[in-house]
Amino acid sequence: MPSSFVFDRVQFFSIFFSLFIFFFIFSLVKKRRMKEEYSLLWFTMSLFLIYMSIDRHAIDRLGSLVGVAYSPSVLMLLTTGFTFLMLIHLSVVISRLAEQNNELIQEMGLARLGAGPKGADILVIVPAYNESKNIALVIEGLKGADLALDVLVVNDGSSDNTCQAAQATGKALVVDLPKNLGIGGAVQTGFKYANRNGYQIAVQFDGDGQHLAGEIAKLLRVLEASGANMVIGSRFLQKHGGFRSTFARRIGIRTFQVLNSLLIGQKITDNTSGFRAYDRKAIEFFARYYPVDYPEPEAVILLGRNGFRIEEKSVLMRERQGGGSSIAGVYGIYYMLKVVLAIIMTALRKPLLAIK
Repeated sequence: MPSSFVFDRVQFFSIFFSLFIFFFIFSLVKKRRMKEEYSLLWFTMSLFLIYMSIDRHAIDRLGSLVGVAYSPSVLMLLTTGFTFLMLIHLSVVISRLAEQNNELIQEMGLARLGAGPKGADILVIVPAYNESKNIALVIEGLKGADLALDVLVVNDGSSDNTCQAAQATGKALVVDLPKNLGIGGAVQTGFKYANRNGYQIAVQFDGDGQHLAGEIAKLLRVLEASGANMVIGSRFLQKHGGFRSTFARRIGIRTFQVLNSLLIGQKITDNTSGFRAYDRKAIEFFARYYPVDYPEPEAVILLGRNGFRIEEKSVLMRERQGGGSSIAGVYGIYYMLKVVLAIIMTALRKPLLAIK
């Protein structure tokens, strides 16, 4: 009798606790403190707890069903499974929030700038993060080139005075992003500006001084003559005396070359080059779909999978004129693994456009 009383009391509290959890979640959803889509897993778990509390032999039944010799182990299995599902769900939610956050930051930066004066049909997009030592020289070089072009510097939440240095030249439009998005988010901001302001050609041009303004004409000639949608300025298409990156980086670049060639059936020698020219169709596409995490190699796959034409042109580059790369050492290996995974996933997804 005493043991039965203790068992009944435990069962009573189990049922009470399970019902409390259920109605607590119900109350949160009703008061709009939790969205319906996020409550489904919690409702499922609370209903399962109610069932376990009512049926005294639930553990034994489940143990027999899944072939577990020690029935209480089922609780650990269920708890682990629920935890994994919840973590996966949270990862999906966080990924979606990150995309929304990026878009909000981009729109804030573009709203601050507004619609600037358009003096040409070519827009040079210069992503810049902590490039206060280089940005003025980059702008001067671009405006000194024998081309009709506008320069848009996208200050990617720099902690130095990159924004002020760019504005002080009086020769560039400057989008000042309130937070750092990374090069992908910064470049996509430039594509959005180019798309909304009717630019026919966009040129991606790094803010660290590696690229030479005089080489832009080469890309534009290929873009016009070949009918390509994107032309990549390549360091490796031909042998020359210009800067060709470090040995470790060339190994990574070679890996991307082999992988991307297999995935899109076209040999691209410099998948990581940030020196590129785009036509109007590519501008419109990337204003919506530019990959913000690992942009350069992933953008090649994205264009190839959606029926765009890609060409390369050999160009000269020089070593960056100040600062250093954040992709080095152990992080460089981690970065490689992430980019390879992103490339494969991009190739496996369905095309975003109907390919004719």
